[in-house]
Amino acid sequence: MGTTYKVILYGKNISLTANEIHNTFDQVNHEMSAYLKNSSVSRVNNRDIFEWSEVSQDFINVLTYAINLCNKTKGAYDVSIGRLVNHWGFGVDIKNKYTKQEMVFYEDQIGCDSVEISDNDLSVRRVRDVHLDFSSIAKGYAIDLVHKRILQDNDVESHFIELGGEIRSTSFKANNTPWVVGIEDPKQLNRFLLKLESNAFNNFSVATSGDYRNFRIVDNRNISHTLNTQTREPKKYSKSSVTVVSDSTMKADALATALNSMELDKAVTFSNDNKINAVFLNSKINDADLIFSNTLAKIVK
Repeated sequence: MGTTYKVILYGKNISLTANEIHNTFDQVNHEMSAYLKNSSVSRVNNRDIFEWSEVSQDFINVLTYAINLCNKTKGAYDVSIGRLVNHWGFGVDIKNKYTKQEMVFYEDQIGCDSVEISDNDLSVRRVRDVHLDFSSIAKGYAIDLVHKRILQDNDVESHFIELGGEIRSTSFKANNTPWVVGIEDPKQLNRFLLKLESNAFNNFSVATSGDYRNFRIVDNRNISHTLNTQTREPKKYSKSSVTVVSDSTMKADALATALNSMELDKAVTFSNDNKINAVFLNSKINDADLIFSNTLAKIVK
């Protein structure tokens, strides 16, 4: 997945091995990474339009949630933007710049209904000329699978999983102290503006989407890796971020991206309307503000 992971287990006589954990991560990578030519998502992207591709239940789970969130956010979150991601230099084929005419065509193809899931078997197909990009959801799903695998070992007393900055843990460490996740100041990296403690939540799955670590310089301006699906262009670079705490890391991962792609006022409203635990880091010239959704404010304040 182009990143690192860390898994911490507390307990005696643990039978789960590091290799088993790695294989679980690797399984998702081989299904959902567009960087691998033989992955499931690459096969779907390269098949002819309307041609069905057989995929796994895990693939269906991720795509189903992605489509539902796409509809719920009215397209603000959309995994069918793979071609745009490439065009702006954040995807697999960063050298593949489309012409203006090609971009007009591909932008028109994007949408929540551009991909179909079969009602009868584990198959999906593109119904328009789009490329799927699961980079905003696959890491979270992989963490959830590892979490489920760890729970099968009764000798594991507590655990912590981190993959590319996304996190899932038990409520407490073995010594009955909480795990702590910090929200970083984009102007002073490694300085934390807020610390979230795992024992404050029934389920502690955390994901952050921001532009202060992943951006490019194009035509002498900084552009964010998060695309605005309405304008079809990268979101304005602002050294901002959104952190979401949810009951699964897949949801936290996708929701953080969805909220980060919206204008701030709309994102806060969406969080409040849907009872999402979210905190928005809104950078100013010399300082940074933290804006809490209503549900998260009740927990951390």
